[in-house]
Amino acid sequence: MPIVYLQPSDLSAVQAERVLAFLNAATSAEQLARDIEFPREPDIGVRLGQRLLDARAALGGSFSDILQVRAVRLIGPERFTEICVAALGLDPTRWVELFYGGEALATPTESGLVLSLALHPQDAWLGEPRTLRLQVDDHGGTPRAGVAVTVQASLGRLVYLYGFHRIEGQAVTVLTGSDGSAELELLTPPTEPLTENQQAALETALAALDPRAAHPLALEAGLKAMAEAYLRDRSYSLRTAIDLYVRDAHGAAVDTISRERWKLAWPVDSGLIQADVLDAGGRGSSLARAVRTATWIDWVEPWTSFLADVLAGGTPLEQELAARATSGDGALLDGLLNLAQTRLAGHAGRAAEWIGKRQLEAAVDRFIGSGVETLPAQARDAVVSQLGVAAAEVGPRSLGSYTLDTATRADLGQRIDTVADLNLAEFEHLGTLAREVEARAGAVDAQLRQVQALALEVHQDRQAIDTRIDSFDTRYQSFDSRYASFDTRYSSFDTRYSSFDTRYASFDTRYADFDSRYTLIGTQLNEFDVRYGQFSTDLSRFNTDLASFDQNRLTLNTRIDSVDTNLKNVVSANNLRLTRG
Repeated sequence: MPIVYLQPSDLSAVQAERVLAFLNAATSAEQLARDIEFPREPDIGVRLGQRLLDARAALGGSFSDILQVRAVRLIGPERFTEICVAALGLDPTRWVELFYGGEALATPTESGLVLSLALHPQDAWLGEPRTLRLQVDDHGGTPRAGVAVTVQASLGRLVYLYGFHRIEGQAVTVLTGSDGSAELELLTPPTEPLTENQQAALETALAALDPRAAHPLALEAGLKAMAEAYLRDRSYSLRTAIDLYVRDAHGAAVDTISRERWKLAWPVDSGLIQADVLDAGGRGSSLARAVRTATWIDWVEPWTSFLADVLAGGTPLEQELAARATSGDGALLDGLLNLAQTRLAGHAGRAAEWIGKRQLEAAVDRFIGSGVETLPAQARDAVVSQLGVAAAEVGPRSLGSYTLDTATRADLGQRIDTVADLNLAEFEHLGTLAREVEARAGAVDAQLRQVQALALEVHQDRQAIDTRIDSFDTRYQSFDSRYASFDTRYSSFDTRYSSFDTRYASFDTRYADFDSRYTLIGTQLNEFDVRYGQFSTDLSRFNTDLASFDQNRLTLNTRIDSVDTNLKNVVSANNLRLTRG
């Protein structure tokens, strides 16, 4: 069974200081054994307490680091968790919910992954499936696809659908999708798995009950209605499903002394769900972890109590026994047994049989204690000595062969005592008659066994017919649902086809307009090509003229420079002549 343990890194600095103060303040191993709860291990606390004191003494008299506590020999993950739970004052049965606040442990690790875990619905009955949703993101909140996450459940079975494969167990590994999520189902089946019809019938019955009811008495009408549905002949799938749950809880549901107490409060089953992103390097360490507590409301014991109320309705059995006892028929004990067997056989289902037998035994005890005073002495002695034992053997299909043999032997013994005073010849004659009676009784007993075998076969045939009827009902309901879905989908298809036809006509018109415009674009494009060719020719001519212009400009600049030079020379010569003159 997977268990969630604390590690030193899970504790905050304040929590670590509280644990160290708790251990450093201890004065004896007995005190540690008393303050730290070691479930189902009462003899180990003192030894571990002494080991902690010895380690503390070796460190100079006190622990200074939480890692020193974890390093003590034989203080493994479980012991370390129990020490922290005691030091922090947590409820040992709910420490995960209290420590993590009932939420997933979604703290980013060195890997940069954050794993969260959600459970839907929040309130559920035992036997109802629940959905687990995992989400893996990186430190920035971006979903991570294709991450392998190992999920473990301490109660129930996990179911994961991977393509066409169904993976089921207390621990499964799932892969996240493109949105970083993955979904599983968490089931709480009985020890013998339910069929699909049984699971569907149970879910339908539980869906009529409000899981938010404060106590079973608030749902008395609904639970009694569920008990009455269980007793109907055609409710084979529901009856067998409930019988499996009642069988698993037989001690608390059927053999309990005070059944009324189950009506005052709901029993609750709880378990831990742990999800881990494991290190792909093979070291097995967790890169990210999410922990959640899941609870289921146990309806079995309260429902059994209300089933007993439904079975006890009508005339109390002890009154019917008293009425039959005063009828004065010859076979008084047989009549009382037949009455008890008839009452017990009138209810279908193993749970009804178990509860009915307990009610039968109690009714017989009450009848023997107060209802036999009016019987003749001989009949009273037979009833008092044999009825209680006989009632314990009565079943829906049998009166109990041991009781009948005992009654027969007692009756023959009385007859032998009666004829003991007769003469030998008469005794031998009576012996012959007794042997003949015994032979006929044997034949009657054989015929009775045959009748019981036939009754068992009829009962089995009836159960087979009930199974087929339930299967037919289920298939008919499935067909009806599928036909309604088909009709809805066909109407949707017809609407969509009409919309498509309209859109196609619009598309055809637009396509014709597009074709016309495309032809115009082609004509304009050809005209553009002609103009572009002319433009290219003109551009080439322009470039040639521009090059010629540049050449002429350079020649002109050269000539202008030559004129400027000649002009300067003339000016200089004139200035020189003027100077000499």
